[in-house]
Formats: sequence, structure tokens, C-alpha cells
Amino acid sequence: MPKKDARIDAYIAKSAPFAQPILKHLRAAIHAASRDIEENVKWGMPSFEYKGLLCGFAAFKAHATFGF
Repeated sequence: MPKKDARIDAYIAKSAPFAQPILKHLRAAIHAASRDIEENVKWGMPSFEYKGLLCGFAAFKAHATFGF
């Protein structure tokens, strides 16, 4: 079971309604890749680490972004 960070739950909850299902889907897909991926918040945005920074996502007013 992946370790979940409550700060990311809060980030998703306060995101725009259109972005919430997108962010939840991305989070699930990231954790499906490996049980060893850890969640963190860097630069005010959710990030995921595995032997260093792996990827992250963010939600804005009118769009969401994902990057490696």
C-alpha cells in the first residue's frame, strides 16, 4: 500500500472541481507504477519521489499540469 500524504489530499480537495478527478487519476496511476514511490510537497505542489524527484502535478484556475 502506498504511503499517502495528507497534504496532497488537502491540495486536491481545494483544487478547482474540474481538476479534482484528473489529479486523483494521476495520483492513482503514479502509485500503480510502484509501491516505493513516496509523496511529498515541493514548491507548493504535489511531487512524487523514487530515488529522487520522479514527477509532479498541479492545478490552476483553468488547467492542470503534469510533468516529469
